[in-house]
Amino acid sequence: MKQIWNSFRLALAMYSIIPARQVEKNRANMKYILVFVPLIGALIGFLIKEWMIISPYLINKDLMGAVVCAILPIFLSGGAFLDGFFRTVDALASHQTREEKLEILRDSHSGYFSLTICIGYFFIIVGLWSEMPLDSWPVLGYGFVLSRALYGLSIVCFKHAQKSKCSFYVTKGVSKAVVTGILIAYIAVCVAGMLLIDAEVALCCLAGAALAFAYYCYVAFHHFGGITEDIAAFFVHVCEIMMPLVVLAVNILTSLDLAG
Repeated sequence: MKQIWNSFRLALAMYSIIPARQVEKNRANMKYILVFVPLIGALIGFLIKEWMIISPYLINKDLMGAVVCAILPIFLSGGAFLDGFFRTVDALASHQTREEKLEILRDSHSGYFSLTICIGYFFIIVGLWSEMPLDSWPVLGYGFVLSRALYGLSIVCFKHAQKSKCSFYVTKGVSKAVVTGILIAYIAVCVAGMLLIDAEVALCCLAGAALAFAYYCYVAFHHFGGITEDIAAFFVHVCEIMMPLVVLAVNILTSLDLAG
């Protein structure tokens, strides 16, 4: 029970801005940490759903509402995945050998390319949310849980490219089976919740998540020979931009068909 409690506190400390008393980051205390990471996504999704109620009453509802939707996930997670996103983008942009790309992942400095991509990422995500129909927001709220559940599941199940903190998350035996089962349950709940709200939007959102996950697998195994915590963090941001992108693209295409 103590290990579960310590994992919960570490999840809050490492993956959110919620204050939590620090505990030692060792294999025992991090055994169940991935179980609690999607709960941060659930909080983000809940607040975005509540923001949907307030947003229409703003003077410039499209822009201000979109900025909050873009910033809120990063703010509440304390930018936990941005660093990994930066490093992975830098490594991919280097076009070096696999070993040199892995070395870039270990470098704490950010290159010019990653900064450029990050600025572009924020512009795109704000643009997507500014055009997003309000009735799609609750479905996309589940996406923040889904992306983190897939993040955790990949760390547990995929081959690791190098020794990293990922190894502390993965144990053998019953605890690994428990973590895997709970993460799969999160995914199942997300899929069911999305479909119950709006099946059409849900299918688009799930298609976006599937495309992001497929790209993640390609990047991880083709370029790096496996995953690291940074590459898994990269997936979270790719997933959270791909889901609204597919939803909005299908919405626009449907509108054009109806207009025609």
